[in-house]
Amino acid sequence: LTLRNILGFPLHEAPDAPIRETAWLDGLRGLAAFLVMIYHYNLAFWFPPAVEAPYGALDTYQFREFGTTTIYEAIWRLPIIRVPMTAGHAQVSVFFVLSGFVLSWGPLGNIRAGRNEKVMQGLGSAVFRRWIRLYLPCFAISLWECFELYFGLRYIGGRDQKSNIFLQIWDWLVDSEKFANPFMIDRNKYSSLHGYDWTMWTIPYEFAGSLLIFLILLATGRFRHHAKRTLVIFGVVAYACLRGEWTYWLFTAGMLLANYVRQHGGFEKLNEKTTTRARLGYIALLLLGLLLAGVPEASEYYDRPGYEWLIHLTPPNWRAIEGGGRWLWCWSGILFIYAACHLPSIKRFFEFSFMRYLGRISYMLYLTHRITLNLLGERAKNFVFPLFNRHQWIDAPTDGSEESWIKTTIVYAMLLTITVPVALIVAHWAEKLIDGPSTRLARRVDDWFLKGSTDGHDGMNGGILPS
Repeated sequence: LTLRNILGFPLHEAPDAPIRETAWLDGLRGLAAFLVMIYHYNLAFWFPPAVEAPYGALDTYQFREFGTTTIYEAIWRLPIIRVPMTAGHAQVSVFFVLSGFVLSWGPLGNIRAGRNEKVMQGLGSAVFRRWIRLYLPCFAISLWECFELYFGLRYIGGRDQKSNIFLQIWDWLVDSEKFANPFMIDRNKYSSLHGYDWTMWTIPYEFAGSLLIFLILLATGRFRHHAKRTLVIFGVVAYACLRGEWTYWLFTAGMLLANYVRQHGGFEKLNEKTTTRARLGYIALLLLGLLLAGVPEASEYYDRPGYEWLIHLTPPNWRAIEGGGRWLWCWSGILFIYAACHLPSIKRFFEFSFMRYLGRISYMLYLTHRITLNLLGERAKNFVFPLFNRHQWIDAPTDGSEESWIKTTIVYAMLLTITVPVALIVAHWAEKLIDGPSTRLARRVDDWFLKGSTDGHDGMNGGILPS
């Protein structure tokens, strides 16, 4: 047994192997999945309603109920610094912009080269395989959670433990069919949920956004002029934004960005023309994206000093979408990725081996991290908390004494040391046993239906799908 065999890291690659031009996007996706995991773990380790409270916030709930004044003053709650701890919402924006970018990157290259037949073959294969590629891993993971519920290993809100395993599996099957219904495109925060795993709520949006990208590529693939293609894509981006269709806005914004980079000849040529003044501007946009990523969600449990004024920058039709927060989190993902495209040092960071490793396991890390938390998180808390006089939450001393930041840091570090490596191991093996086989199965099914057809599998189709 070696670290590479157990964890899947370091990656199996030749030392002098060239890195793909878009490899940094995989690294960014991997980090985004990692931060989603950290955010969900924080909701289990810290007092959940206050995890997103910004620095200097008043505990309004305690103030209303008991007249006590508690101010949140932990250093990690400061702007930008808070992003690794609390920016789970904004990472969804990163996912969707990246998906729009990656799904359109290959076809746009073929469109510019005039390879229209290859574009059509690739799009046909991508549409055919997309449902299998996205939903098959969800079925496997949620079935495991179905077994967890039946055997008493976890509690799932809204789901009952059935009298026998066959009824439990039937209940899971009915819910899975509703969750993966390809005809239900217009979802909401309830219809997008899988009853056995609410973390999967983004996948129906991912499927719908992918279809929109393929449709736009099909419609604009005949255009020879970049300006005309850009006009159509920008029109869809603008309309989605004005209508508050935030998932479609992010997907098409990613496509617009891919079209922009393609027009400039790729990332390297794009950066060749960047002046020092422009680079400073992109750094400012990057920092603005990080600031917006840390915007806390509106809550009755705390106020938001330094953030409340942002509601005045939010269009009226967006204020009902998660209290207006989604508008700012969307801008966060768009600005960060747009700026990063122009900053070679940022791209090199995401090209590091560990970042690309996170990218390889990102889908499974996203889908399985709560399984690890359920099986290991509470046990880790029960072991660590009594050692440091903690009760239920990291920030809740049993004797009511004031928090010690040293103890708090040690407790948090111990919990992450126990849970995060296991989560990475589980994600690695899920990638090997579930995600990878699902991808290969989708390709084999596509190849099987193509047998005897004059249009063969051209080999480029896998490249237009996110890994």
